[in-house]
Parts: sequence; C-alpha cells; structure tokens
Amino acid sequence: MRVASSRPYGLFFLSTALSLFIYREWVTLSKPVLLYFDEAQYYDWSQALAWGYYSKPPVVAWVIRLTTDIFGNAEWAVKLGAPLLYSATAGVLYLIGKRVTSARAGLYSALIFLSMPLVSFNSLFITTDAPLLFCWALALWLFLRAQETNRLHFWLLAGIVGGLGLLSKYTFILFPAAFLLYALLSSQGRLILANPRFWFACALAIGLLLPNLWWNYNHDFISFQHTAEISQQSEREPQISRLLEFLGTQFIVFGPVAMLLLIIRLFKSPEMDPSHQEKLLWSLFIPIFAVISVQALTARANINWGAPAYVSASLIVGIYLEKLRWHQWFKILFSTNLILMLLFYNYGLVLKSLNIESRESNDPYVRIEGWKELAEQISPYFSTYPNARFASDSRRALSYFSYYLEPKQPFPRALKTDTHIKSHFELLYPIEASQIGQYLFVSETMNAEQLKRYFSNVEILTTAQVNVRPSLTRSVRVYLVSGFTGY
Repeated sequence: MRVASSRPYGLFFLSTALSLFIYREWVTLSKPVLLYFDEAQYYDWSQALAWGYYSKPPVVAWVIRLTTDIFGNAEWAVKLGAPLLYSATAGVLYLIGKRVTSARAGLYSALIFLSMPLVSFNSLFITTDAPLLFCWALALWLFLRAQETNRLHFWLLAGIVGGLGLLSKYTFILFPAAFLLYALLSSQGRLILANPRFWFACALAIGLLLPNLWWNYNHDFISFQHTAEISQQSEREPQISRLLEFLGTQFIVFGPVAMLLLIIRLFKSPEMDPSHQEKLLWSLFIPIFAVISVQALTARANINWGAPAYVSASLIVGIYLEKLRWHQWFKILFSTNLILMLLFYNYGLVLKSLNIESRESNDPYVRIEGWKELAEQISPYFSTYPNARFASDSRRALSYFSYYLEPKQPFPRALKTDTHIKSHFELLYPIEASQIGQYLFVSETMNAEQLKRYFSNVEILTTAQVNVRPSLTRSVRVYLVSGFTGY
C-alpha cells in the first residue's frame, strides 16, 4: 500500500543518483579507467551485431554499439552503458518500493542498490550484469503491475523485458523459476501460476531468446559449452571452505551493514510477517543465492554471480528499514557503502598508504595498465604494413590491441594452438579461414621458432615493453608472417 508523503523523496533520489553518476564518470575520465580486456572484446563484438557471441548473449554488445555510435569510441563511451543502466535500475527500485510501501521505502531501496559496493565497482566497467540487473528490476515492476491489474499490456511488456533479460545473461532463467517458490509461500503465487497470461509472458520471453538459440545451434551451442566449462562442476570435490569464502565475500558485494540487516530480516520473529510482495522478493532472492552457493561448494563461483539476488535484497532491506522507522540505520548503511566506494575508487592510494605493493593479484586497476602504451609502441608497424592483418595467439592481446591499435584493427585473426575453441576470435576469425596472405602477429609468449610451425615466412620486427610496476613488466613481440601452413 502506498503512503502519501509531502517530502520530495523522488527529487532527493534523482539528485543523489545524478551526483553519483557524474562522480563515477569523473572517476572514469580522470584516472583514467582504461578498458579491461573483456570490455575490449565486447567492443569488438559490437562492431558486428549478432544474436549471439562465444561466451555471452548479445545485449552487452548491443548496448556498447548504441553508446559508441552516439558518443564515439573513447573508453568512457564504451563503458557508459554501465552507470546509465545501474542508475535506471535504481530508479525502477524506487518505483517498486514506493508502490509496495512508501516513497521513503523506495528511496531507501534505490540508494541501497546504487551504493552497494558491487554496483559502485561495476559502474566503472561494462559487463553483462548491467543490462541483466536492469531487466531483472524492470520485469519485477511490470510483474507487480500485471499482478495488480491483470492487464494484458503489462504481461506483454513483462514478457518482452524477460526476453531481453535472457538475451543479457542466461542467469535470467532463474527469474521465472522463482515463481515456483512464490507459489509455495503465498496464495497469490498460486493464483499467478493459474493465470494463463503469466505463461503467455514466459512464452514470449522464450520466443525472444529463440534467435540466440538458433545462433548457438549453428555454432555447436558454444555459449553453453563455455558456461559449462567455467562452472567446472566435474573437476572438483565439494569444499566447505570455498562456500564460506563465497558467503564472506557477499558482505563486500552488498555492503556489510546491508547484509547484516538482510540476515536480521530473514530470521525476524513472526510479529512482522512478510507481505505477499515481500514473499515474492524472497522468492527472487533465495533460488539464485542457493544455486550460486551450491556452485561455490561444488566447484567455484565468482564474487558477482549472485548479483541479481541483490535487486530484491535492496528492496527487502529498504522496506524493512522504513517499516521499523530505522532511519539512523539507513544513514549508517548508506555512509558505509559510500566509504567503501571511495576506497574502491582510490584503491591504489589505499595500498600505498598501507605500504602494500600494488600487483595484479591484489589491485584490479593494475590489470588494465600498460596495454595502451604497448599499443602506442607497435602502432607504427600497422601503418607501415597497411595490408597486413593483425593476428595473435592470445585472446587478451586480440582484445586489447584490436581496440587500442591505431588505426583500429576490428575482427583480428586468431591462431589456435590446439583444437579447443577458447574465444570468439577463434570461433569466427581463425587464421585458417582467412584469405589474407600477410599478418602482423603480436604475441606475449611465442618466439620465431614456434611461429615457423605455422608460417613459412617469419620475420621479427620489434619487441615492445612497458614497466607497469617494479614487479610487473608487460612485453610483446611483433612479427611479419606469411604463408600459413596449417596446424
């Protein structure tokens, strides 16, 4: 039920969201935050729009294509979709919280989400999580409207957004699956499953996924093969330590105060029984968190894999704080998350103040440094040999240099060192499928003798090197090769 309020919570949300957006853009431009190689790879994908790619569905590439077509190819334009979509997601959460409880609950929920450490960090990097979480939140809002009114256009829009969610990340399949749990927890959930319009929305979402499934069919279901490989379910024994490590990192993902309040709400006494809307929120949280926890126990789970669960978690905590009038706790939570954001954005200075050497293993920003400088060193050779195509044996090198070389080198050619396809470049642009006779081959590891196994003519042109840290040097060799002889 909505509660009227004369306070301008909507205006406060908009001003805070805009301030955070501007600050995050300033951080991206001022550091500057260069591309991570996955982002550079997604940019290359965006140059040839398709219904699918090697490791991901297509929406992240579509978003990058949209922002770069409008604003150009600079790093901030490649990344722009992330802070925009996270801000839009927070806006949807404000609308949900306002509709379910009150404008203040909407404000709390939106700002909890927008300031959570995972969103703060991911706002600097475009990943599949940005469109996934936006579609997750928007589908939830549309479902609630459809549940209230049973109007066909809300079900139709929910199905369309659900389809876009599936095209953002396959994890979205857990969204409709959550309604099975909702049916166990609430009579409202059982009514939903009996409503043919709900199944129409699900069918529409699957229908929008069909082009991606067709793309996968034509490429031996490579995306699903890759997903199965990174899961590594069959390679490891269950370990409680991995599960505990994953659960511990979730206090960093959501924020320590927010996670503590979420746990308190989960085990709160029955005097404050959840509404049917809150039961739906828990139904959206529990399955995905349980699935990823099992994944962490049996194999491995990346810290961000449970990200969609925190869309509903932000609403649960925001609504809970408003119902109990725990306004001071919200201030503590929000302030804690902002402090963590500042620490993340100034991570190098934090390590320096603690007298800890910055390395690739402990500083995520180090991983993106040095590649642009390497590209600047080797770019003149691509101007000298304009008819030679860029090629490499490394996905990292292919991703970074296809973006940072001048002139840019879209659709570079990949040399496969074994029969297993390990990247989109190897899938669609292998050297053996090319009719080009001459390549500028860039490698971090291969020497001339190794290259002669694959090419009849090999000439080393230069070795480029960049000292990133006292303990970290990046280097590549550039070869002029021709006469591919096969594997």
